[in-house]
Amino acid sequence: MYWGDLPFIVAVHRHGTFSGAAKALGVTHTTVARRVKDLERRYGSQLVDTTRSGLVLTAAGGTVLEAALRIEDQLLDLERVVSGKDARLAGVLRLTTCDVFAWLYADSFRSFGDRYPHIELEIIADNEIRNLSRREADIAIRVTNKPQDNLVGRCINTLDHAVYGAKDLAGPGDFRTLPWVVFAPRQPARLIEGWIQANLPAPKIAAQVDTTLIMLRAVQAGIGVALLPTALGDGDTSLERLTPPLADLRQEVWLLTPRELLNTARVRAFYDHMAGNRPRP
Repeated sequence: MYWGDLPFIVAVHRHGTFSGAAKALGVTHTTVARRVKDLERRYGSQLVDTTRSGLVLTAAGGTVLEAALRIEDQLLDLERVVSGKDARLAGVLRLTTCDVFAWLYADSFRSFGDRYPHIELEIIADNEIRNLSRREADIAIRVTNKPQDNLVGRCINTLDHAVYGAKDLAGPGDFRTLPWVVFAPRQPARLIEGWIQANLPAPKIAAQVDTTLIMLRAVQAGIGVALLPTALGDGDTSLERLTPPLADLRQEVWLLTPRELLNTARVRAFYDHMAGNRPRP
């Protein structure tokens, strides 16, 4: 077996489709299918089976997967140890965060670039939680009240939420009776979803959205009211805050990285820079 074959089996296992595996690996759908078929011919065994719910590994495929995961973990450990010894204030620094923090901390990112012109900050802003331990990113800005044990970092801020509506929509009366903009069920917003279920027995849903910035735009357009971060809502003169900041929705904002990368020069520089920079609406 060639080392380059292993990621294809791992990606098929993790994503369940050739297209999902291809997207994760940055190759085409046909490349993944061909590499898997090549492996099956080489071993003389079927490694992947097609079911109604997607691709699953056969028993033989599972044996290959176990070996692949062990090797992947060893290579990742080696990469983290070697990267952790990097004393250069240069190179790519991959940051994963959500759209809100990419927006709010834009000035801080700019000033970081001004201060360290040889560090290229790659910002991965989406709702998918990237795996830092597997080096899908080097550092993360995340909302959490309990960081993972395998990550180290510092709390750099807190995030409050309140109910906002466009001024011409809100008006007098109970905001609970107004149309609402909420997150689509597939989005990881359990805390907000729990508040809505507890406080709005039968909400009138006007729209479901994927990201907080789309939610903000929907509220600005008067589509409905929504729970928004006060760091966004309070700075928008077109909106009216309909509740005080909700204590049970307060969360901490953490800067996190794998322990092995903490002393990497560019990671440490980013930590120190962000500690003195709070977002502005």
